[in-house]
Amino acid sequence: MRKGFDRLIGGVVILVLLSFAMVPLASAETFRMAVPRGSEDNFAFQIGAIRLAIANAPGDHQLEILSVERLTQTRALTMLGSGEINVIFAGYNPDFSEEFLQVDFPITRGLQGYRLFVIRADTQASLMRVKSLEDLKAFCIGSGQGWVDTAILKDAGLCVTEAPQNNLVSMLENDRFDMMHLAVHEALKRDRIQQLKRAGLRVEKTLLLRYQYDFFTYVGKNDKIRHSLLEQGFQNAFFSGAFNEYFRSDPSIAAAMDYIRQSDRRVIDLDNPGIGPKNDQTAEQYWLTE
Repeated sequence: MRKGFDRLIGGVVILVLLSFAMVPLASAETFRMAVPRGSEDNFAFQIGAIRLAIANAPGDHQLEILSVERLTQTRALTMLGSGEINVIFAGYNPDFSEEFLQVDFPITRGLQGYRLFVIRADTQASLMRVKSLEDLKAFCIGSGQGWVDTAILKDAGLCVTEAPQNNLVSMLENDRFDMMHLAVHEALKRDRIQQLKRAGLRVEKTLLLRYQYDFFTYVGKNDKIRHSLLEQGFQNAFFSGAFNEYFRSDPSIAAAMDYIRQSDRRVIDLDNPGIGPKNDQTAEQYWLTE
């Protein structure tokens, strides 16, 4: 009887060992990401979120940040495609999700799609009368060249003037369009408010534009190991509460969330026809429902 029991236990141990042998062990991976030199503070939240995902992934991994002079998104994508770096974050774009592997976790939980308008003081009275999308179509909005947001606004039938991001403030100041838009957590930053004041601009008081949009993390098309690690890391961090703790501890994010909750702004919702089916499936668990 004892011998039979020993043989049974031995067989179980062998099966367990074989099953572990069939699962690749989590190797120590190095993630390399590039950001524009001097912009590390601007992207501190996104970088920190990716660090958090890597820390919550199985195994022992590290993130290296490369500071690249005058780095554009186009160049970063080229570096990712060539293998010079192996991870980036970028605003959702259906083309990116075809060319690379997208980690289906919205880094700001969709807050990037909550937008405030920046205006000249003389525009506020007219905007007080805006109650709907149709009313908003009477105004022209400045939006960044190549931004997915710009396509969303155009698809909604809004008047849009497209321009390089760095030119938007001066163009608004010089009456080239009626308003521009920024994510809530970007518009409420102290340095941004000071920049707008110097240009004679201000955040509009009554409206909130909202659509499903965010930054996502991308890796190479064949880099299934890093893709899996990031997906597991974000998922583990989210369901353990670590991600929400990190999310709400960021001063800009916390201020934006409080602002949205306490505001009685009129919300104008837009569709984002470019958002992929996978993102729709993750909406229930990861995206904000404020």
